[in-house]
Amino acid sequence: MFEAACRRPLYVSVTITRLRSIAQLWRAFGRGSDQSALSPGPGALAVFCNGNNNMRIYIIAAAIGVFVGQSASAADLPAQMPVRASPLSSAVYNWSGFYVGVNAGSTLSSVNTTDPTGVNFAPIGATIGADNTGFLGGLQLGFNFQTGNLVFGVQGDMSWTSINAGLADPFFPTTAINYKTDWLGTITGRVGYAWNNILVYGKGGAAWVHNNVSVSDPSVLLSAVGIETRSGWTAGGGFEYGFAPNWTGFIEYDYIGLGTAGLTVTDPFAGPMPVNFDQHIQMVKGGINFKFGGF
Repeated sequence: MFEAACRRPLYVSVTITRLRSIAQLWRAFGRGSDQSALSPGPGALAVFCNGNNNMRIYIIAAAIGVFVGQSASAADLPAQMPVRASPLSSAVYNWSGFYVGVNAGSTLSSVNTTDPTGVNFAPIGATIGADNTGFLGGLQLGFNFQTGNLVFGVQGDMSWTSINAGLADPFFPTTAINYKTDWLGTITGRVGYAWNNILVYGKGGAAWVHNNVSVSDPSVLLSAVGIETRSGWTAGGGFEYGFAPNWTGFIEYDYIGLGTAGLTVTDPFAGPMPVNFDQHIQMVKGGINFKFGGF
């Protein structure tokens, strides 16, 4: 077996290369210089291949001992200590506290009006309606209280709008009816669920809008106007993201229902004119809040 291995110089060379740590053993045979004992050369090959079987067995046993010792030394090395997480990476976002911010978005206002007299601009029972889109922008302020993943809060907001719904009268073609919403405001409660700095919430409460209403007909010199502040309810929900310890951004949808109410518009010459109308508003808006407090 050993003679067959000796006929494979590459195999023996690789084997002896792994035995550099037993250089003293090689020198004990007096074959080759110190340098040849450290690297497999002709002298080292001769010792293995020309020696008797007992010498070969001794060399192989010594090699096994070296390899076993190296493996045991590696196993005794201490395990790598776990890396402690940075305090910043383990911080939990805190939603509690007061906040103030700005918002902007778009609106869709739907208006349906009726003439309770049946003679001013529409027959009794007839409805004139229209949808109008617009913009809004305003301010909000509120307070949140967080317990676990739940966030409870209250918020008030005030927005100025460009809602201006003009209704064409199909019964009296020269008559125009106009509803202009100057501003709207809400006071709502909020309930949300937070995943660290991500908050999903729902909201609901009371709403108010300020309208300017007019009915005009230049053919009879009619120009009746009226002003009102209507109250209703609101509900909605949104998504808020804390992108810095004191700053959050949000986007939300809100619905305002105002129901049907009566309003009297007045012309300086024709006098008062009753008008009934139903109004509801949908909004999609986004904004930024500054939160007092932090982590």
